[in-house]
Amino acid sequence: MKRMICLILSVVLAFSCCMIVSAAEDDTPVIFVPGFIETVLGINVDEKGEEQLWPFTVPTVAGKLASDSPALTTLIAGLLFGNFDSLGARLGKDAEEVLHKLTCNPDGSSPYGVESFPQDPAKCNVGCLTKHKNGKYLAMVDIAKDVASKTDPDRTFVFCYNSQLDSLELSSQLRSFIKAVKEYTGSKKVRLCSHSYGGQIIAAYFYRYHEYRDVEKAVMIYPALAGTDAIKHILEADTDVPLDDILTFVENLLESPTEIEKLCIKDLFHYINEFADGGLEELSSMWRYWGSMYSLCSNEYYELLKKEFLDPVESAPIIKANDIIHYDMMPKLRSIFKKCQSRGIDVSIIGGSGIQECLGGDDNTDVLLPVKYSTGAYCSKYGEHFSDGYKAKGTVCGNKKHNHVSPAMNIDASTAFLPENTWFVEGAFHGAYPNQDYTMTLIEKLLLTDDIKDVYSDSAYPQFGFSDNVNMGISFGFDKSKTGFVSSDDSCLIIKNLNNVSPVKIMSVTASGLDIKFDAVQSTVILPGKSVKIKFGGDIPKVKATLTEITVKYVEGASVNTLKRGFTVDNL
Repeated sequence: MKRMICLILSVVLAFSCCMIVSAAEDDTPVIFVPGFIETVLGINVDEKGEEQLWPFTVPTVAGKLASDSPALTTLIAGLLFGNFDSLGARLGKDAEEVLHKLTCNPDGSSPYGVESFPQDPAKCNVGCLTKHKNGKYLAMVDIAKDVASKTDPDRTFVFCYNSQLDSLELSSQLRSFIKAVKEYTGSKKVRLCSHSYGGQIIAAYFYRYHEYRDVEKAVMIYPALAGTDAIKHILEADTDVPLDDILTFVENLLESPTEIEKLCIKDLFHYINEFADGGLEELSSMWRYWGSMYSLCSNEYYELLKKEFLDPVESAPIIKANDIIHYDMMPKLRSIFKKCQSRGIDVSIIGGSGIQECLGGDDNTDVLLPVKYSTGAYCSKYGEHFSDGYKAKGTVCGNKKHNHVSPAMNIDASTAFLPENTWFVEGAFHGAYPNQDYTMTLIEKLLLTDDIKDVYSDSAYPQFGFSDNVNMGISFGFDKSKTGFVSSDDSCLIIKNLNNVSPVKIMSVTASGLDIKFDAVQSTVILPGKSVKIKFGGDIPKVKATLTEITVKYVEGASVNTLKRGFTVDNL
């Protein structure tokens, strides 16, 4: 039951975009642009909050479930007979009734006057938001408080927007907000930091307003620059959730390692997909006319979904804006960012990778956004890799001295929107970056300092890094080579226990694609937060661009876990 609850929560959490906030060292104000459905929505929402619709309140949900308890009791009993879709549909209907005022007209407008609060810089700076007496806005900036407190929370802002709207309209609102922040602070420029849909909003802002040169830096974390295929699954209520990755996603957010063998519910997992489909089908009418849904849709499925769900006349405003986004803005993302750089704006992208898409598909993703859409990089399919000897396509960066191929040989960043200014974090889940010290520090350096200009600036932050979330259990790499590589200079594998509370016990270390043998490691214990060196013997061949996979089997608590990581042999 614990696992099933985590699974259901993860579908919602996949769209939740936890934001960090900080202020620049030189007192330049910082504006954070949150992700999809991460700001407060309501009707006549002010300091008193007349009617808050999103996030929904516990009393509202509890009241609805209580009134519907007889039907739910019968449907829950039906689970014994495999009727998961019926329960999902009923809960979806209940959710739709709770959230029905978030439904839009066919032209994308709100019949109930839904808006987001607050818009005034005096009210949406972190100092004010964290002091709000009823605390209902704390969820939006809770993670921000720790970082913002190091500088000036009163000069650190959250752009609160209506997530029903398309990114083109929101870029116009962001323009107004930037002007308001500049007037409020007396600053000539601002720094932007975004997550998920917020990244597309910033891209749309640069697409329309880059000539104003009022942005000094922009850091986009796991950005939905070119959308996601997940929107097709949501609108068509057709899911195929990968069990292992979605549960690991929840564990990442909770920073809790696996304690229950995942295989115990694998046989039931198709029922969970039926449950999700039933719920999504009931909810689909609520977000059918949200302009943001079509902004977030990938180009691959945009025309299909537009024809399936939008009337050319009634939904003309939605179509007009999103046609611009998909047919003019998205194809020009690289040139848009390069224009920004030519005007002195530092633009950086951080993408998550190495995870299967949560709602189905075989792309390499951060659980929600395919790497190819969030960064522009060419990728192999999830679980696959390029053949040995692979040479970068070089469609954007053709410099042969620049190695933009990932150590796991599954990402070619030479095709990315910004090959020199894009970082990839393997094992990083969408929305879970605040639980990763590595990613958080990289964000702070990019946003607040001039220490890192490109992917070559700091060896501690190479273009391809690894998540250090506690849920990963361990991390490992060779002693002499740079991150993700191995050569004849190396003599041992260094394994670190990422958990600062519990020890881990190493059971075995093996290599495939490389004829080396690691010393006996049976029952080697690594204390919390500590590392051990595992020596190996054998010859590293004189080759390059050759993949080897290192697999470490270890015990954490009562759970036996395996972590496999790809390394490039670079020995020429």
